[in-house]
Formats: sequence, structure tokens, C-alpha cells
Amino acid sequence: MQHERQPATLRQFRFSHRQIDALPPHDADSASAMAEYSDTEVVGLKLSVSKSGRRYFLHRYRFRGKKKALKLGEYPSVSVQDARNMVHEHKNMLARDLDPADERNKRRKVPTLAEFAVNTYLPHAKQRKKSWQDDEAKIRRDIGTMLGHLPINEITTRDVMQLHSSIAKRASAATANRYRALLSTMLNLAVKCDIVEKNPVSNVEKFKEADPRERYLSGDELGRFLMALNVEAGKTTANAIVLLLLTGLRKMELFSLQWAQTDLNRGTLRLLTTKGGRGRTVVLNSMALEILRKIQESADPACPWVFPAHRGGGHLIDPRRALKRAMTRANITDLRPHDLRRSFASLAVNAGVDLYQVKDLLGHSTVAVTQRAYAHLQQDTLRSASEIVARTVGEASSNAIGLVGGGVPAVRR
Repeated sequence: MQHERQPATLRQFRFSHRQIDALPPHDADSASAMAEYSDTEVVGLKLSVSKSGRRYFLHRYRFRGKKKALKLGEYPSVSVQDARNMVHEHKNMLARDLDPADERNKRRKVPTLAEFAVNTYLPHAKQRKKSWQDDEAKIRRDIGTMLGHLPINEITTRDVMQLHSSIAKRASAATANRYRALLSTMLNLAVKCDIVEKNPVSNVEKFKEADPRERYLSGDELGRFLMALNVEAGKTTANAIVLLLLTGLRKMELFSLQWAQTDLNRGTLRLLTTKGGRGRTVVLNSMALEILRKIQESADPACPWVFPAHRGGGHLIDPRRALKRAMTRANITDLRPHDLRRSFASLAVNAGVDLYQVKDLLGHSTVAVTQRAYAHLQQDTLRSASEIVARTVGEASSNAIGLVGGGVPAVRR
């Protein structure tokens, strides 16, 4: 049976050990996690009671117009008098324009979000994520700018919502959701490190994302695009773009390729790590193999990369400038590097290649992934297959006794 909500007068009383001990646990059916009571002797002193019956003192106050709450400790480890003394100490700080939460953080050396990212999260991510550099860029570009100065235990749901909305306005719902996911991962790690008690991101809903992108080169666009790339034939980035189209590899799978991973005699590449976290062997078609052999002929023997960067000693990272030039020449718009992988898949599917083979060509973990991404491309292929059935039925009906002029028998009504 659900308990009735207590009147406001019963939520305010002069705290004493006897009365606090007599308080019931918070209603298990309540939507709120805690029941809160106010001390009538010291304004701002509160007591929260959980559904399991645990009791916590906290101080609610305003600092420069912003509402804040600072946890004081669990009762009875912290006594009523101890809690009152803490609130008096906090009010003394507020009178000197000092935020009690900031002062506590300084004493406890709670890191800001930026400090936590650099000293704890990114070292952790480097050991576990291939995409840690993407995380680093997001933190540097937006998360650090908007929230990096905040002590990590003071980040609120409202702070996260503002970041989430800001990214959605500037970019897209999908991009904003990726930022939300990263911030949630960071704060979950902070919870595990006992730096924060709970993750405020959990209360922020994801934005509804647009349908998956389906951009790929049509037959007419394909010819114009290849002619445009031919202007820069032999250049590192142009070669890489053509090979994205010929192999269906993900951008960084191809760009980070080393000569040690190639076997041009057998016509294969060995990817050591992929999006799924496993290595796989890629079988090269004749055009891709020919391009790689030409690249190898003029390659620097001392350079391990198939696609070296222009400077810095690393490998190619970003093909956007060369891609943009080719798009302008070919009069093509809205094409991204990953769309070349989609184009590879669309050419294979529409040529009648079985989805199980397309799955292996793309390195998908299951055919269900391929089905979700590329099943819409099968329509023309399926229509052609269906026409085979129609021709067979038509031939059979024309040979049947009683049919005049061939064709499918009329439907009787």
C-alpha cells in the first residue's frame, strides 16, 4: 500500500537524534530517490532519507545566484551538532564570497573535468580504444571548453544538457549523442575511481537521430569521379581515395596500412586491428593490386607506411582536400570518405554478389550488420531475379494447352 505524501509541516522540524531515528524509510513506490527534511534551527540544513532508510545531511545554499547542494555526511556518523557547525562554517565562507564546494574541492584536491581527462581518462582510453584520438579531439574542442573548468564532482545534469544541445545545434543529433556517450564514459570512470557519487549524464536523453546515411556514387557519378581523380593520378592521397573505392576498407584501416601487412604476390592485405577489434585478411582485386604495385615501385624503402604523410613521419590522416578537388571537377556534391566504402558495397550488391560475400569483403561481424546497412541496394538485383521467374512462367504458359497467343492466363472473377 502506498504511503500518503507527508504535509510540508512534517518535513520541517528542529533536528534531534530522537526524531531523526524515528523517521521511516522513504516510500519505495515514490518516483523520487530520497525524502528530504529541513532543520528549523539552521536554515539550509537538510536531511535526506533513502528508500533503504539511510540518512544523509546536506547543505542547500545559493552562490552568485546559482542553487547548490553540498553533502555533509551520513547520520549518525555525522551528528546533528556536527552538521549544524558545518553549515555555520559554510555561511561564514559565503559571507566572504567563497563557495563552500570550491573550498572543499581544494582541500580534497578534486580534479576539474579537464584535469581528470588528461591525467586519468585519456591514459585509460589509450590502452583500450583504437579511437582514443577522436575522444581527445572532442575533449579539446568542446567538452574541455564548456565544462573543463568545473570540478568533476560538480558537473550537473543541466551542464550536460547544455553541452548536448550546443553540439546538436552546431553539428547534428548523431554528433551530439556521440559527445554525450563520451562524457558518460568519462564520468562512469570517475564513479569507479570514487571521485563522484553518480553520473549526471544518465538523466540526459539522447536526441532522435536521422536515418542512416545512404550516399554512394551512382553509375554516372562514378565515371566522372574517376576521371577527376585521374588528374592527380600517382599522388599519395589520390591513390588512397581510389583504393578506398576498390577495397571497401574503412578510412583508417587503409591509411594506417604498413608494407609489412601486404603480400602483393598473393594479392592480400592483413589488417591487424579493425573496428570489431579483430584482425582479418583482405583479398585484393586486380585493379587494387596494380595500384599498390605501382606505389611500391616508387616507395621509400625506409618508410613503413603505404600512404605516408607529407610531413611528420606518420601516415595519411585526412583526404578531404583532395576529395573536395575531385568532387568540384566531377560536379559531385555531398560525398565523404566513408561513402566510398558504401559505393564499393553498392557496386557489389547490385552486381548480384551474395550478402554473405559482401559481409566478408567489408569485414562485418555478422551478415545482419550487412543486411541492415545495404539490403536496400538489393532491390534492382531482386527485381532481376524475379523477372527470371516471370520469364519461366511466361514460357510455361505459352506452351500450355488452351492458351491463345501465349502469356499468363486471365484471372477469373
